[in-house]
Amino acid sequence: MLYFLALWKKFVSFNYVSILILSILIVSFGSITIHILEPQTFPTLFDGLWWTMTTLTTVGYGDFFPKTVAGKCLGMFLFIFGVGIIGLLVSKTVDSFSKYHRLKLEGRIVYKDHDHFIYIGWSKKTRDAIEELFDSSPNAKIVLIENLETSPYEHPQVHFIQGDPSIENTLLNANIFGAKRVCIFADSTIEDSVLKDGKTLLIASAVESLSTMKKMPIHTIVEISKESHIVNFKHVNVDDFVLSYESVSRLIAKTTLHPGTSTIFRHFLNTKFDGSNIHVIEPNKEWKTYEDAFLQLFEKGATLLAINEQLNVPKLRECKLNSTDRLYIYCEESLLKKITKKAL
Repeated sequence: MLYFLALWKKFVSFNYVSILILSILIVSFGSITIHILEPQTFPTLFDGLWWTMTTLTTVGYGDFFPKTVAGKCLGMFLFIFGVGIIGLLVSKTVDSFSKYHRLKLEGRIVYKDHDHFIYIGWSKKTRDAIEELFDSSPNAKIVLIENLETSPYEHPQVHFIQGDPSIENTLLNANIFGAKRVCIFADSTIEDSVLKDGKTLLIASAVESLSTMKKMPIHTIVEISKESHIVNFKHVNVDDFVLSYESVSRLIAKTTLHPGTSTIFRHFLNTKFDGSNIHVIEPNKEWKTYEDAFLQLFEKGATLLAINEQLNVPKLRECKLNSTDRLYIYCEESLLKKITKKAL
């Protein structure tokens, strides 16, 4: 009995892979041996496997059972050792899933997928951005980086990485080189705009450092508090800036002077008004100038808002349109599919 207990304690100390291999060996041993011992009762290896599995899982349907002393001894061996090993395997499997879920919740699982969006920094704005992204693209994948103990947003398509985003290893754990874009949100816990944008700049510098080191461009979007701070971000090659407080103040001022201005912006940012949204498309080969694109899109029912960063398209109507230009249009999703299909 003492020997048996010592042996069992040794089994319990085995890791998951060892228990899995041992379980496979026991199942194989039982299936092959019972087929050899009683070929008439168990005419095929599958019949032996069926009986072994029902025995190890204590189901025991009774459709197959050994009739010889040797077969029954094998059955007793499986009762004593096999059931315990299979139970231990099930326990280890449950523990592995539980441990994986805990590590994922704590942000300690490295992300290995591609074509995801990295959101750095957690706040109500981050939550709203995630939900808005899922509204527009339900299949989107997001990796959230924040120095919190557990994930603040549980969703099957949101992977949490715990750590300091200004540290290279944290960004690599989020598979930054496989991401479509990196979005850096301003720290909502910092009130001073200089300190707030300073922290954002530090994170953006870490992203740019990796980009330069690997010679792989990373599209970066940052939220800043003051427009005058944009000049400080020039050396880190940030692609897009989003003004937080100043944008709101200016919009309120515009609405004060020209009532209804805020409604126009809400139309652009919310598809619930008429189903339309802002989309980015590539130029059609037939469009030679800005004017060609503007007029033909208008005829199809879409509004050309801008080309690259140029908003005043009519003023630049004679400019040549390049294949690499980005056209920002406002239209419904169904119309977008027709336009892009013809463009291809």
